[in-house]
Amino acid sequence: MNRIQVIKRTKLFLEIAEKFPDFRYLGDSILRKKTKPATIKEGIKIGKRLVSILIEYRKTTGIGRGLAAPQINIPKSVFVTYLDNEVQIYINPKIISKSKKLNYFRELCLSCGTMWADIKRPDTISMQWKDKTGKTQIREFSGFVARLIQHEYDHLLGISNLDEAEAKTIEFVTSDPLQEKLRPA
Repeated sequence: MNRIQVIKRTKLFLEIAEKFPDFRYLGDSILRKKTKPATIKEGIKIGKRLVSILIEYRKTTGIGRGLAAPQINIPKSVFVTYLDNEVQIYINPKIISKSKKLNYFRELCLSCGTMWADIKRPDTISMQWKDKTGKTQIREFSGFVARLIQHEYDHLLGISNLDEAEAKTIEFVTSDPLQEKLRPA
């Protein structure tokens, strides 16, 4: 572990904690509770707030691809993703199937501060949710997108990525999270 990298990451974490007072971190009880369903109106409002915070977070840190309502102290079943310069709001999502094929990725979480770990997840999932118009969507996701969806969905169930960590892989973030790649399980 590089001491200088740990110090830099810790300073960034302190800056984030000051700039984003609504964020909740591991140890906060809201991150351990299952969320309640949201009405479409609530979901849209929460989704827009999540998008706004996530975009500001990305401007500050250069990272961040998803954010779930419990991470900003809202116990509702809503999360957002930011991929390829597009945001998506997921209201009351439900994963309906998972592949047997698995992969590994060293996951970072905005609620875990300076820690990450290797997490094994299904390579492909199918999910149902309501979109920002209230329309039911069902779609299959694979690869990195499936992983991101599962990570955010877990927040709605009160599960942290570090809960799912492979043994002895939790560590300080000491390299660029954007350089991480999926690995076969």
